[in-house]
Amino acid sequence: MVDQLFGQPKYNIMRLNFLLASFLIASVAFGQGTGEVIITEYHNRPLKPSQEQLDAALPNNPGGADTSPNEGHTEWFEIYNTTNQDVVMDGWTLTDASSSSNVSTITSFTLPANSYAVFSGFNIPEGQGGIVFDYFYDYKKPSFNNESSYADAGDTSCPDGVIIEKADGTLVDEVRYDYGYGEYIGNMDASSSCNMNASAVGIPPQGSSSKTSFMLIADPSVMNSTDNDLAENWVFSTLVYDEEGNQKGTPGLPNDATTVSVENIFDAGVKVYPNPAADFINVESTVQQPTSVEIYNILGKLMTNVVSMDNNRFDVSELEFGMYIIKVNFDNESVIRKVMIQK
Repeated sequence: MVDQLFGQPKYNIMRLNFLLASFLIASVAFGQGTGEVIITEYHNRPLKPSQEQLDAALPNNPGGADTSPNEGHTEWFEIYNTTNQDVVMDGWTLTDASSSSNVSTITSFTLPANSYAVFSGFNIPEGQGGIVFDYFYDYKKPSFNNESSYADAGDTSCPDGVIIEKADGTLVDEVRYDYGYGEYIGNMDASSSCNMNASAVGIPPQGSSSKTSFMLIADPSVMNSTDNDLAENWVFSTLVYDEEGNQKGTPGLPNDATTVSVENIFDAGVKVYPNPAADFINVESTVQQPTSVEIYNILGKLMTNVVSMDNNRFDVSELEFGMYIIKVNFDNESVIRKVMIQK
């Protein structure tokens, strides 16, 4: 399904050998899990909600949650089902990689075959790009460190991230990040969970900007619980996912950092609205006349292929409630947009 939308990447034997060699010489080796579900994206520096947004969300969220806006309210991570079968995650645990006491147990959640899901500790879609995420764990269990926790001399923060385990304790996947600074290496003031590490993890690259997620590249050969531990397979996202253009990431979608770029002239010149939509969607382009529009559901299934539009407007009234991917095609370019259909 991913190939339907984004095309199949080509990778040669040299790259595969390089990845294998990189893994074998890595001096920081965390456990390699069973890999039915893998971690594919983190957003640890999101846009903070406004006080008004937070106040509106608090009654629906757990007691004891922070009442002043912070990034913990809107941070999230993404997972992917690597198998052709639905995976029942009931009773699985999510452990904060930098604080083993912060553990959430998944009460009830099934991840469909070959699909993505986004987990967060707080339900506040107005501060999360307008997206309703798939599962909400215990608030701040896990909670993510920012780059500032690692960048300065003397920083002792251990690599952060998420550890996913089955109900019987079997490791499924874990991905830890530290931005590669390694200031905690050899620092005996660091916690005992990481002060014996010999080198930095290196995920993601140093020098991120706020409100930008980092993600595993959408290459089938690295979308497993071994290769998603390698720094060279992680990049910063470039796709804006909220209507105001504040945040970059691909929550719940294939992690394509190059198909659509905010610097791309077609991306900058194409507007799809309204969002949310109910009956019709308009496409406004300052670059070229669109040749067609494809509409996919969140799992990558083609729902509609529009080849003829009336004044660059097309009907979506038959679509069910939910998030959809709009692919606007031009002669030699395509632009991707996400639109929520509401009834």
